Amino acid sequence: MKFSTLTALCAVLALSGCGASEGGKEGGMMTALRAVFAFKACTTKLEEQFKLGPINNVTSSDMDPVSVGKSGDWDVKFTADVTEKTSGRVSRYKGVCRVRRDRPTTLEARFLEEVKPAATPGEARRIKS
Repeated sequence: MKFSTLTALCAVLALSGCGASEGGKEGGMMTALRAVFAFKACTTKLEEQFKLGPINNVTSSDMDPVSVGKSGDWDVKFTADVTEKTSGRVSRYKGVCRVRRDRPTTLEARFLEEVKPAATPGEARRIKS
């Protein structure tokens, strides 16, 4: 009984932090949650566009999320190094991911370079223009 009450209390506290502030803008907790979902959506779009294998790691030292239009709409400019799980290949991509609340996420990205080749010799780089 104590566990379910504590769980409910935590859920209420977390959800209360997700609401809009007095000025109608999103609170910090909701913005952080949206950033996590945007990152996942952008990673999935990158996998689809460049037909990447399962991704082990994505790192970005150059990410610029810009709030555009309505609350919750973001344009995320990025340069990302993507490590594929099966081959170990690390490739660098640059682009912008457009995250919208009422439309599907879109991605405009291009392949920059192969930072580290695949561990398996002879495995060709797959590039979709």
